[in-house]
Amino acid sequence: MSRGYEQIYESLIPKLSKCDFLEVAERLGLSLQPDGTLSVNFLGREYEISSRGVNPTDGKPVNINNRNVLAYYTLSKGMGEPVFSYVQISYFAGIGIIFSSNIKWMTDPLGKIFSGNYVAFSETMCKLDGFFNGKLKSGGYSWLLNILPKIPLQIVYNEGDDEFPCDVQILFDKNASRFMEFECLAFLEGCLVRAIIMTAQTGDTTGWV
Repeated sequence: MSRGYEQIYESLIPKLSKCDFLEVAERLGLSLQPDGTLSVNFLGREYEISSRGVNPTDGKPVNINNRNVLAYYTLSKGMGEPVFSYVQISYFAGIGIIFSSNIKWMTDPLGKIFSGNYVAFSETMCKLDGFFNGKLKSGGYSWLLNILPKIPLQIVYNEGDDEFPCDVQILFDKNASRFMEFECLAFLEGCLVRAIIMTAQTGDTTGWV
């Protein structure tokens, strides 16, 4: 499967070579460097986006789907601003898309890893540039993460009890689909889940694939 993701990335590089990075920078709110490359922070790491591809500036290994997400985001024609109203990813599943009503399988590992350990969860979120947004009436702890310019997320940590296990919800801004199609948003969620897990396990946002 990883080879399939690599093929997707390889197919995107020629499209990046035709991209107007100045226009992209102005529309998406990215930083344009003097050499004409784009700079963006993604999950606690700086990336350079150019006609040659997507690369972390620290030179350390990176998961191929991080590259894919950033390439798709750069190539997006999306416009507008976030509305800061958050929904589950299933909200973006259009007609004809078969998507299980059980959307928790992507985030289930987070509930298991951080069960009874909100301190570790909060420390991990801080390392990924998230910020605490208060405690909800439901009892959950709300965190906000500007995962990419124009795409803020809300991450909610719900402590477990005798009746329900600990779980972590990832919610998207309602306008996120302006900048990424449903399948790519699913990739984005997967990248975030992996980053949370690996950062918690290693204590760092870099150095793992």
